[in-house]
Amino acid sequence: MGIRGAVSALLFDFDGTIAETGPLWDHAIRQCFAARGFELDELALAALLTTPWCDVLPGLSPSVALAIEADIVTTIRPAYLECPAVPGLDVVLGRFSGVPKAIVTSSYREQLVVPYLRRHDLDGHFAVVVGAEDTEYLKPHPEPVLLALRGLNVSDRSAWLIGDSRADIEAARSAGIRSVGIGNPAIGGDLFADSVQALCSVLASVATEDVHAAQ
Repeated sequence: MGIRGAVSALLFDFDGTIAETGPLWDHAIRQCFAARGFELDELALAALLTTPWCDVLPGLSPSVALAIEADIVTTIRPAYLECPAVPGLDVVLGRFSGVPKAIVTSSYREQLVVPYLRRHDLDGHFAVVVGAEDTEYLKPHPEPVLLALRGLNVSDRSAWLIGDSRADIEAARSAGIRSVGIGNPAIGGDLFADSVQALCSVLASVATEDVHAAQ
């Protein structure tokens, strides 16, 4: 069958999976919310990444939320665009060059992710990029994953989502596809890889299993 038959598409989270941008987000979010009078504890910080901000902070008005959003993008953008890609990403992209790929992220597609991909000559690898501005709901809701699958014209269970958070894994499960958890086995996932570098061998095992199952 080969890897192309066993893996019809690969959907990648971005922050922490493609690029090591997690610490940049934590710092920028805390700084920009504090400047508007909101001190964030760890629970609030985590919730802001997956939940509408005004639901997390009842005292936050929509207009102030928009202002903070703009502040965060302005604050994070210079360092974000220069952040290195994760080790081994080039090997994975080369190994799966014939497999349709997308990025499914809660980050800002046009302001951050697409410029990053262009800066690092990665844009040619991803046919679809779904960002925060493209859907009503963010991961762990399945909407972003389903939108990416439609963009790739893929709907079967041979599509896989690669991510480093529980939200990624839950979004894949809700969308009816399988997932590989990266870095932390506690987040779950159908398969686990301790790093992006290990993805090739982990996904190659899928092709082997599918061949045996078909016999």
